[in-house]
Parts: sequence; C-alpha cells; structure tokens
Amino acid sequence: MSSWVNRHIPRKRDISQIPEYLRPQVIQRTIRPEILISESFQEDTQNKIIIESRNNEPKKIVETVVNPRQYDTKKINTTPNPTAFELMYKDKSFVFVILRHLRNIRDNDLWISSYNSIRKFYTNKIVIIDDNSSINTVDGKLVNAEVIKSEFSGAGEILPYYYFYKYKWANKMIFLHDSMSLNRLFKENEIKDEVKFHWYFHNYEVRDTRKILQYILMLNNNKKLYDYANNPESSWKGCFGATTIIDIDTVSYLETEYNLFSTLVLSIKTRLDRETFERIIGIVLYYEGIAKDDCSNFGNIVNYPGAFESENSNPETSAYILRQRYYNTAIIKVWRGR
Repeated sequence: MSSWVNRHIPRKRDISQIPEYLRPQVIQRTIRPEILISESFQEDTQNKIIIESRNNEPKKIVETVVNPRQYDTKKINTTPNPTAFELMYKDKSFVFVILRHLRNIRDNDLWISSYNSIRKFYTNKIVIIDDNSSINTVDGKLVNAEVIKSEFSGAGEILPYYYFYKYKWANKMIFLHDSMSLNRLFKENEIKDEVKFHWYFHNYEVRDTRKILQYILMLNNNKKLYDYANNPESSWKGCFGATTIIDIDTVSYLETEYNLFSTLVLSIKTRLDRETFERIIGIVLYYEGIAKDDCSNFGNIVNYPGAFESENSNPETSAYILRQRYYNTAIIKVWRGR
C-alpha cells in the first residue's frame, strides 16, 4: 500500500506489468559482442586456468628484497681459512687484542668484523677486552680466543697494555679497536720494531696540557718526564687511539719504571681521560727513545681517507674508500663517533 509519505521509497517492479514488446531484450553473456571481442585476446576463450609444466626451464634467481628497517647482525666466521697461518717474526709470537665497547646491537658488527678479518689472515690467539658494554652479546664459537670483561669501567685504551703486562700472552701485541679490521697481511717492516703506532698525530695539535701533566705527576720517577712533557721544544707525537704493535719487554719496562699502566688504569674514566692517554704514551715512548721519527706504520691519521667522517661507518664502505684513494694500509678504521 502506497502513501504520500512513502513516495520516495523505491518499489520492486513486476516485469509482468510491462508489455512484452517494451521489455528490455535479455542477451546472454556468451553472445554479447563486447564479451566476444574481449575473449578473443585471451589464450583460452573459456578463461580456464592452466598451470604449465616448466621443469625443463632454468630456475630464475630471486633477489632478496632488503627491508631498510630490518637489521641482520654479522655472523662470526667459524670456518677456518685454509690459507691463514700463525704470525711470527724471528721466533717471536704475536697476540691480537681487540678492545670492545658496545652501545647497541649494531656495534656487534664492528668487533665481529674485526675478529673475522684477523681469522682471514692469521690463526694467532685473539683476546677481546670488553670495556663496560651496555648490551649483552654472544661470544660463542670463537676460535683460539679469550674474552675478558674488564673491571675498570671506562678505562678504554689503557686496558690492552694493562692485561698484556698481567698475562703476557705472547712476545708482541697487536692492539686493535673494535672499529679496526685487517685489510691485508702485515709486512716485515711493520712488525719488527719494539713499538710502532698504527697512526700518529702531531704534538702541536694538543691544546690543553694540564691534564697530561696531572697524570704524569701520578707516575713513579716522573721528574724528568714532567720536564720533558712541559717543555714546548720537546718533539714527540701522539699515538692515535693508543693503538700499537708493541713488544712485551717494552710494556714491562714502562710498567716497572713508571707504574704507567697500573696507576693510570685507576684514573681513566672519561673520553677526555682516554684522549690524554693517547698523548702520554707518545710522550713516554719518545722520552725513552723507544719511538723514533718513523714512529707509525701508516702515517698521520689526518691523511686517512674519510677520517672522522660519520658516513664512513662500516668496514665495507671504509675498504671501498681506501681502494678509491689507493691508500695502502694493513688496518681499516671505521668512524662512528663513539
């Protein structure tokens, strides 16, 4: 029943009420011209789904789509390199010491890359010294390696010398930061001396000597060493990152003569303290005449390609930059501003 109120409500039309000659013509889909044209472009006019056998075709290589938000940490290489060998020089043994500090999971890439790079070339013992890492990590599956969790939080670069003197793992130590990796084999002239810095910096780049002198006053037999450090005419170079290739006899002498490592390891806590140690080890070695003008294997650190640039933040990028600049070094440095 209709009414004026319901006038806008659509009502179902009874087709029987329409005269037959006015009714729309019903055309089946299979004979409609537009459908026939469309079907002519199909492989099968019935639109069947056909799964063809492709057993004889070569398999296509499917490239992995990298999700930029997904992070996969590097893996410790447990497969021995058949060409790796033990580094020796005139019957002197070597130990590699990696100083590690982890702030986040991505920092695992650094020390793992450093470890893997050593195992690519050498089978020598590796000691990993962990300095106050803020995250846990997995140290399993390491080969001929030892991990030391340091009790001196924040002492940083002095720790390899302190523990090398304490445990005397070998005749010589090759000290690497976790941000350093091996790029090639060492040459004879790079490992034969009592001590060689990896890189140096000039003493005129030191702007504040007060903390240096303060630390020297803590050492034994400091009078002449203090005068040498306080003399602007003294010629010495700083040791970048305090990283060296050094003889155990040299480390033992510095500890016996000055109590250098056992004293300062108790005082170094901050980044400024660690930078001060880079200067002090250079001063002491030059004062003793152990370090010479050719004190480093790879020159001034400011000449390192991409030095102190944050985009040079992984070993692969750093190695590429070195190849582009034809920079010859056995050690790659990564820059992350930690």
